[in-house]
Amino acid sequence: PAQDERQFTLAMADATAAVLVPPLVAALGRDASRVDLRVEPLTTRDPRPQLERGAADAAIGFFPDVARALAASGGQGETMLEPLYECEYVCVLRHDHPLCRQDALTLDDYCAADHARVSFAGRKHGFVDEALARLGRARRVMLTINHFATAAQVVRQSDLLAVFPRTYVALSGFAEQLAIRPLPFELPRIEIGLLWHRRHERDPAQRWLREAIQRTAAQAMTPEAACRAQEAPAPAL
Repeated sequence: PAQDERQFTLAMADATAAVLVPPLVAALGRDASRVDLRVEPLTTRDPRPQLERGAADAAIGFFPDVARALAASGGQGETMLEPLYECEYVCVLRHDHPLCRQDALTLDDYCAADHARVSFAGRKHGFVDEALARLGRARRVMLTINHFATAAQVVRQSDLLAVFPRTYVALSGFAEQLAIRPLPFELPRIEIGLLWHRRHERDPAQRWLREAIQRTAAQAMTPEAACRAQEAPAPAL
């Protein structure tokens, strides 16, 4: 990396990029790397076609359908997926929202509120809506948008609730204006993974890129870093 000029394209959501890109760039700078990075937004929960046609060198995100497909194939598919870190979804609302006066967010209050939904994949119903449907409940989504950063700005200036990865809140730039509440229903933790095409498996430059991403993720999720990333601004629970 200190000799060869290369450009790599990574596809990820802005919440994931907020966690990984700054420390990754810092690591490249310390290594005097001649590598350039291009980060593009994810537009799907299944970026395998994007990797197949070479539009990205790797994708980083939560890919449950891909994980199930790879497991069903016994790991013999054209793509490979490796876990990087886990995080949880939390409810986010403005610091002086009326619901912040309560000790806990109830399911009734959650469903009665208006919501902003982040859907970079363009899904009409996300994981939260599916979880509520299993309980026979639903929510009103006033706003659907494909960027967590814009959603954070909307939430801090309105009565809308949103669901964010906990790791993103402290990195959003609005941590002091946002409060965190546990979701009043069960939602599995999300596993952020690194996805790449099998044809790159033995390429030294691609292997170096994957190892750099893996090291960055491991360092970002050390107990100290994870604590900083998961701190909830008062008066969060």
